[in-house]
Amino acid sequence: MLQYQIPLLYLAGCCYLAAVLGYLGNLRLASRRLAGIALTLVACGWLAQSGSLLLRWQAAGFLPVTNLFSTQFFFSWSLALTYLYFDLRYRIGAAGLFVMFVNLLLIASILPRDPAIPALIPSLDTPLFTLHIIFSFTGYAMFTMAFSIGVLYLWQQARPTRQLPDLVLLRKLNEEAVFLGFCLFSACMLFGAIWAYIAWGYYFSWNIKSVWSFIVWLFYAGMCHAKFVRRWQGRGYAILSILGFAVVLFTYLGIGLLLESNHPLD
Repeated sequence: MLQYQIPLLYLAGCCYLAAVLGYLGNLRLASRRLAGIALTLVACGWLAQSGSLLLRWQAAGFLPVTNLFSTQFFFSWSLALTYLYFDLRYRIGAAGLFVMFVNLLLIASILPRDPAIPALIPSLDTPLFTLHIIFSFTGYAMFTMAFSIGVLYLWQQARPTRQLPDLVLLRKLNEEAVFLGFCLFSACMLFGAIWAYIAWGYYFSWNIKSVWSFIVWLFYAGMCHAKFVRRWQGRGYAILSILGFAVVLFTYLGIGLLLESNHPLD
């Protein structure tokens, strides 16, 4: 059954590509039907990707997130799920263009990579690791959603269009994505600390990945406070969301690619 993982992933990528084109058409033509078709395509893509994830999980016997292919795969899956939550709740239509384009880039970047599932090292063989990863990447997905909404907020402020949600709704979406992401990432940090204590005898180590994860947590904790500060509301909050995503990208990719770390997943 594992041989179907890549065809399902290609199917998901095709659905996401068609969804991006649908949202682009919705932005230009103001067609609700196109927005509905695009949402359906995102849902179909997510289901195909879920099927691929389940096949990989069943074959491995654990949540397969132990290399760059697997983590980007799970990041993309989490981002599509996050977008579905916001669109089904708020019907944001053409606002899905940017976030699904980001997701399409994630899918495109992993397709050329080796999909093999590395063996699980003993320190990762615990449900705490699974919880740590799930909360980490769903938190990252929420921060990516906040980044996308922040970009759209600045766009809508500079070049208003009726095909995008108004500034009031975009601000609400941004603040909600940041708050939910912060809660999820806090759970990630908690389970990670317990896992580290059981595995190595300490709750926090000063390796660079742990330090930068804490910086991400502090940054978004500050953002949860900033939404109550008048001068940071609206445009300022959108800019913070974009800067925060840069910190997330460095923590997730930059450290592993550019620096040395003794974190188990680097």
